[in-house]
Amino acid sequence: MTESLTLSQIHWEFIFGGLAIFLLGINLMGDGLTNFAGSKIRDYIDKYTSNPLLAILVGLILTAVLQSSSATTVIAISLVRSGLMRLDQAIGISMGANIGTTVTAVLISFEMEYLSYFILFIGVLFIMFTKSKKSSYIASIMIGFALIFVGLSMMGDALKQLQYLNGFNDLILSISRQPVIGLVGGAIITGVIQSSSAVVGIVQKLYDSNAMSLIAGIALVFGANIGTTVTTLIASVGGSLAAKRASLFHLMFNVIGSIVFMIFLVPYTRFIELVVSMFNLNNLMAIAAAHFFFNFVSTLMFFPFVKQFVKLMETIVPGKDSVSIDDVGLEELDEAMIINFTAGALEVSKRSTTKVGELVVSSIEASQQYLLTKDKRYADTVIQLEEIINSLDTKITSYLLKIAKTNLSEQLSLEYAINLQVIKNLERISDLSINLVEYYELIYENKEELSDEAMDELRQVYDLLTHNLNTALEIYHTNNFSTYQTLTEDENYMDLLEHQFRENFFYRITLNKSVADVASSMYVDILGTLERMADHSYNIATNTVNPIKVHNRSADSIIKESL
Repeated sequence: MTESLTLSQIHWEFIFGGLAIFLLGINLMGDGLTNFAGSKIRDYIDKYTSNPLLAILVGLILTAVLQSSSATTVIAISLVRSGLMRLDQAIGISMGANIGTTVTAVLISFEMEYLSYFILFIGVLFIMFTKSKKSSYIASIMIGFALIFVGLSMMGDALKQLQYLNGFNDLILSISRQPVIGLVGGAIITGVIQSSSAVVGIVQKLYDSNAMSLIAGIALVFGANIGTTVTTLIASVGGSLAAKRASLFHLMFNVIGSIVFMIFLVPYTRFIELVVSMFNLNNLMAIAAAHFFFNFVSTLMFFPFVKQFVKLMETIVPGKDSVSIDDVGLEELDEAMIINFTAGALEVSKRSTTKVGELVVSSIEASQQYLLTKDKRYADTVIQLEEIINSLDTKITSYLLKIAKTNLSEQLSLEYAINLQVIKNLERISDLSINLVEYYELIYENKEELSDEAMDELRQVYDLLTHNLNTALEIYHTNNFSTYQTLTEDENYMDLLEHQFRENFFYRITLNKSVADVASSMYVDILGTLERMADHSYNIATNTVNPIKVHNRSADSIIKESL
């Protein structure tokens, strides 16, 4: 019989070092797979989550790729908080992510410690002797995959020692008798290390070394599922109401599922023992199976009630977000119309671009309100609008490029060029609104303020900018060029104001009236940014009045010239 060990005799360096290597492997493998799959994961999510069943599938696949259910759910919440995804889509992704996270436990069950060192060696050779990005992504996948098993191998022997630690067997016995202790413990540990996969991996190793009973291990796995919601709760802080609802659902989904299974823990454990016996599974796979069936059945339980849960979340977290892509009222960009009625397709793209213009005006106004009030809600609105505008820009541009592949007449070619130039200028103005918000945040974080003179000057510039953009959009929307000359004069006046206010600022510096360090350094940048936004506004009108010819021209060259 082995003697009891004290805390100092346990090889904690192997446990914590192995855990660190395991987590590094998870991150490396996830990053490598993400990069290898391409940088448009958010676009894929947006495209393939049209109904909850597809959303579950997307959540499952994405989590298998990212190796983190938290990462998948955080992406979904970020899309919801930016107004690009509905709550029911996020709920589907959240349920699918819980199933996808079981992939890591299944991988661990294959006991590949021996082969992992060779895979690690090959991955390092890839890094050293290949230069292409694709090869580096493959190397990250291989190294990450290998480190998962290397880390577990490091932890393995040290974790086995825990069963000889004074009081450890009593703790496991207590968890076996009162599984709720394991549930709470698993939730706390997962919340701290931010990885349910790591906790499940540790449970697998402990159960495999006979240091833990199956019922205690399953209780810890249930707790790990609750603990993984901490990341998503953090991600929703300060976000939109929809993001808070999505995060709340993720918490409720995991908590309710865990409670239901805890009620039937004894028969569920017997069921897992039966599955292990029928398929002759090893101990590692036993925990993996318990993890999988738990998440799979929980999803089956919740799936029929997605609509009801959406209403419940809206009741618990009442209110309406300031902005959502559903509020834009964008017309469907019908691809069939491109072939059957090209002129109509161009008109639809124009009306859609006009809608984007309205969002850009709202973004400018929100940035000004943030400057005036310091209310973070306005900064969040600018960020949400930027996400929506970027998404619409991608969709409209893609639609226009498909139109360009048809046999366009001279007139339709000009309309295509105008629409393409306008949407790109609008997207750039939206980007610059984000820059303004960042400048204001720097000033406020340093507890500084702009002088009264500077605030009055910025008010004048903002008023003229909004007027110019609205005029340019009116010219674009109506093809009424009568105000173009006036707009040209207003644009020249904007240049004059920017120059004059810059001179005023330097004069105030000489009089020591401007003493706030950060605010002073930011003021000229703010002026310059507003002036560039006015330039893009003027570009919209100019490109409408004098469109760039597009015959034998690439879309990239048109966009570059318009910007």
